[in-house]
Amino acid sequence: IRDPYGCFEQTSSTTFPLVLAPQYFLSHQGVDPALIAAAREKLDAGYQRLIGFETEDQGYEWFGSTPPHEALTAYGLLEFVEMAKVMDVDQAMIQRTSDWLLSRCDEDGSFKLDEKALDSFGRAPQDTTDAYIVWSLLEAGYHPAKIEKSVDLVLKLATEGNDAYVLALG
Repeated sequence: IRDPYGCFEQTSSTTFPLVLAPQYFLSHQGVDPALIAAAREKLDAGYQRLIGFETEDQGYEWFGSTPPHEALTAYGLLEFVEMAKVMDVDQAMIQRTSDWLLSRCDEDGSFKLDEKALDSFGRAPQDTTDAYIVWSLLEAGYHPAKIEKSVDLVLKLATEGNDAYVLALG
């Protein structure tokens, strides 16, 4: 249980595990109440830091700059949906985040990736990113019919390709 710090990714590294902490605390006896309170305080602080990285375009980026990053925004969407299971999370922000991701969807079901996004050190291939975004949207509660072309694309990529990660996401 640590103080959240750094960019979106670093803040997530300390905050996302705290989403699981309440589940642990409820399933184990004798947990120090001070530990429970500290975890809650740090989860709240992490949430506040994370929402500060929302860009003016309503996606997320490591430092809150425009343009948002598609895969990082998909990760954030998952994180916020999971957080909402244990704390109050701005549902309008979750909707803005998913709306922005959906706005990046092309007619063929793939997702536009902004080349200006800070990610030159290791951008995943298009197929992998498409599969991850679709998986994130589905995990966040989107019905497959709402993103049918994207789901079909990922299923095709998974069955016709040789990328184990895409296959697992598909």
